[in-house]
Amino acid sequence: MPNEHEIRELAYYLWVSEGKPSGQTDRHWQIATKMAAEQKHGSPSPKTSTDPSEAKGTTEPEQPDQT
Repeated sequence: MPNEHEIRELAYYLWVSEGKPSGQTDRHWQIATKMAAEQKHGSPSPKTSTDPSEAKGTTEPEQPDQT
């Protein structure tokens, strides 16, 4: 079972990645608990990082071809 520190850290990163919304504490805690449990049991998680700075892909919208 994941410890509270791990869950708290994941919940924090979720909160930050969503723009620090108010009123989402319980939802973030539930998601973080599930993510931490999956990581402990070695289950693949659909998202390996909750840190938005580690996001892959382009940050700019694709521009239409001007030809």
